[in-house]
Amino acid sequence: MLALIVLAVAGIAQSAVLDPSLTEWRLIESNEERVMFPLKEYILEVKAFLPDVFDTNPPYGELFRTDKSSTMMMLLHEGSWNSKVGRLVWNTIKYDRGYDVNVEECDVRYEAYNSFPAQGRKEQIWAWNFFEEFVLLTCDGELQYSQYFNDGDVNPRKPGLPEKCAALGRAQVDRIVFKHMEGFYIRGRPMESEEAATTPGLSTTPTASAEPDNIVYDKEVGACSCWTPECSYCNNLECTVKQDLTTSDQGVQVTTKLKWKKLNTIVLYDQAGKELGKFRFSLSGIYLTGCIGCQAPRALRKMRNVEGKTAWTFALKDGVVQIRVSGGVVYEQELIGECKEVYSKVRRYAFYDMTCEDTFLYRASEMEAGLFWETQPNIIAN
Repeated sequence: MLALIVLAVAGIAQSAVLDPSLTEWRLIESNEERVMFPLKEYILEVKAFLPDVFDTNPPYGELFRTDKSSTMMMLLHEGSWNSKVGRLVWNTIKYDRGYDVNVEECDVRYEAYNSFPAQGRKEQIWAWNFFEEFVLLTCDGELQYSQYFNDGDVNPRKPGLPEKCAALGRAQVDRIVFKHMEGFYIRGRPMESEEAATTPGLSTTPTASAEPDNIVYDKEVGACSCWTPECSYCNNLECTVKQDLTTSDQGVQVTTKLKWKKLNTIVLYDQAGKELGKFRFSLSGIYLTGCIGCQAPRALRKMRNVEGKTAWTFALKDGVVQIRVSGGVVYEQELIGECKEVYSKVRRYAFYDMTCEDTFLYRASEMEAGLFWETQPNIIAN
């Protein structure tokens, strides 16, 4: 560790090379410790421990801070210990009021976990996975937090927040200060490369789809992003498509370039335009806000068009999430409990982190597009 700190003090600004010993668990021996760590080349894993005594509803009033006995903090730096680009705070417990995790450059306030970490077990294995366009935090493999760097909060109390979030995504973090983590362990796990992830293995023949053969596709239309001033940053109903995905056999078919890190996102709304969550997927993972967070199946990776764009379908009929490619189901997950109840209200959607060069198939028989679409190059025919 001394060698790492000496290297940092010398002010060397080139990209860090991970100390080979850090691929094994290393004890954090003090309340503040500096480590050279190339965060976009390795998944950062933290072995933490649930306190024997904790309070999930402490008397903090508005709870702008959390109990240090359960708090973990990382200060992210790029090129120099004087160049801080990020501050991450998360907890070994789930608070009653949801003040669990915060990326200072992206979140106005703390965000809630999806569940109590490690289901209340003493030992917890956390993983921070930084991609070019988003970051994921898991505990024992369960998704607890995700943030798209071009989707930072907007609030006058924290000016410049969306820009800072985007800057964090661009940063080449190569050194980290760990705080309030004495007695915990860290290690680096190499990120799986796209080539390794698509290596042929078991059979990936997709299951048959129930999609009828007599569907008439009315028109292919640009899947323009709603994250624009014109669309009030995905808050304008005229930028949505009205369709009851919970009863539709066809779902919505979209054509995009499938990539290892870049997410394809559909924002889901109820009838009145209240956002219920986001469906996101890439060749590395599939995510539905609050309900799904998993690796993409090999079937999806093998069905993509390597040379160009891939037509894929998102379906949500009867609470069953599906991704279909070339007429086959390559991913399926039935929602249960609260997840099924929440997403049974989906009546509208909009496209996010896509461009007008991407497309979706507009079906006049079951879709109704807002006025925004009439201004696009591919005008929907009446």
